Amino acid sequence: MKAVTRALIVLVVLLAVGAGGFWLYQTRIAPTADAASDGFTQVVAVKRGDLSASISVVGELYAVQQEDLYFDRASGTTMLLALDVDAGHVVQEGQTLASIDPSPYQQALDQAKSDLQEAEEVLADLQTPATELEIAQADLAIARAQLNLQEAEQNLDDLLSPDIADLQSDVADARLALVEAQADLRELETDTSTADKLYELRETEAERSAEYTRLANETYTDAFHQDRLRAAYNALLDSKDAVARAEVQAEISLLNARTRVRRAEEKLQEAQDALAEAQAGADELDLAHARMAIAEAEVALAEAQERRAELDEGTDPVDLAAAQAQVDKKRLDVAEAEADLEAATIRAVFAGTILDTAVERGDLVNQNRRILTIANLDELQVLALVDETTIRQVEGGQVAAITFDAFPGQQFTGQVLSVPLQGTLQGGVMVYEVPVSLEGAEELPLLVGMTANVEIQVGYVEDGLLVPTMALQNVGGFYRVLVPAVSDPEGAPQAVPVEAGLSDGVYTEIVRGLNEGDQVVMQLQAADSAGFNFGAMRKMMGGGGGGLPGKQPAKKR
Repeated sequence: MKAVTRALIVLVVLLAVGAGGFWLYQTRIAPTADAASDGFTQVVAVKRGDLSASISVVGELYAVQQEDLYFDRASGTTMLLALDVDAGHVVQEGQTLASIDPSPYQQALDQAKSDLQEAEEVLADLQTPATELEIAQADLAIARAQLNLQEAEQNLDDLLSPDIADLQSDVADARLALVEAQADLRELETDTSTADKLYELRETEAERSAEYTRLANETYTDAFHQDRLRAAYNALLDSKDAVARAEVQAEISLLNARTRVRRAEEKLQEAQDALAEAQAGADELDLAHARMAIAEAEVALAEAQERRAELDEGTDPVDLAAAQAQVDKKRLDVAEAEADLEAATIRAVFAGTILDTAVERGDLVNQNRRILTIANLDELQVLALVDETTIRQVEGGQVAAITFDAFPGQQFTGQVLSVPLQGTLQGGVMVYEVPVSLEGAEELPLLVGMTANVEIQVGYVEDGLLVPTMALQNVGGFYRVLVPAVSDPEGAPQAVPVEAGLSDGVYTEIVRGLNEGDQVVMQLQAADSAGFNFGAMRKMMGGGGGGLPGKQPAKKR
């Protein structure tokens, strides 16, 4: 491709030199040879004409819509679960292309939703006014806390200032209760009425048992006999139940009496212990416990009163803001989890063609590993590579001619879309990637990455004053031409400063300093006259033409 480009450049130079020679032949005036200077001098006339300048660069075909796809939200390394496409497949927007295991991302989403629900419930509780039931429960909690505090204070007071007389009275009352319980127990144990009643019930049971046995042994089978037998059986059962109830009741009464005696003994012991402790004085540990109980009761009462006050005042704005912030955070967590779950599946971001795949099913992938590349081949452009010496001549909107090495003989048109402000260093030269549109190549089977040759028209002058570029002299950054001396045409030519405009390497526009028909002197060295120094000519043309160093290309006028 580079060889072809160089050949094109040489061809352009040869054509330009040939055209320049023909122009010189048509316009020269009195050529004279100068053997002393080993060259010759040619006088030419300034004339008007059209001038077009262009630069030729190499570019690369690319898709405007092209994207490398990754599992860019994958956590750690995971296995590629599915790859549904191959290179060359045409896909639609949203179509599934590849996926990894979504289970951990689904679990994270479920947890995030659960956390959000809890946060929303807390916020709803804070936003809901207190109900009558909540107020009543808060009042009840205050009453209970007050009662517990009073009991704790009374307990401490009893430890510090015990009432000996009351304690002695408690001992006497407990002793009297014990005596009464013991008396009741002895009365039950010695009471004969219960035994007599049991005796009578057992006698009745025996009689009814004998009656039932007698009837059961008779051989009568009539209904009257059966009724008498059934009645005797029921009477026997009633007697047995009466005996059992009487025995149980007697046992229960005896057990209750014994229980009352034991309780009376325990109460008497407790009263005697309390009296002994009071007479001995309060224990330090008991006092500490009592004081701690008061402190705890006071804290509980303060908390209950504070909760009641909160119900009257409503929700604290700080708490409400904190709860709202928590809900907002949980919603973001849910959105992140949903995005992570969605990112576990790669879908086509636009309709296009799969250029290549970088992995296979079962490979281990992470968020930095490219999975595949997709491009829209219906919208292609050329990325022209322009070096820093000529980028200043390129402007948006300039027309370009485009050819492809893969399709020789076919030329297409385009337009510079924009000029980048930042270039990249390639081989020690700053290169700028200039996007150029491509028109008329819709039917070609173009592929991304194909080499393109781009000729950008950087300037055009209509009916401008033109002189051969080789007639210009650059002295200290300023341009001048030589003109024949007015007083002595055969004498040394005079230098005239000029302002140069657009140049195509062969001809240059004169913006100021000369008029149409003026004559300029072009001095050629021997080497130039023999071969026109093609290397210098190519350098002057800047690879196919361009503005003079330090000059901006002129606009069409």
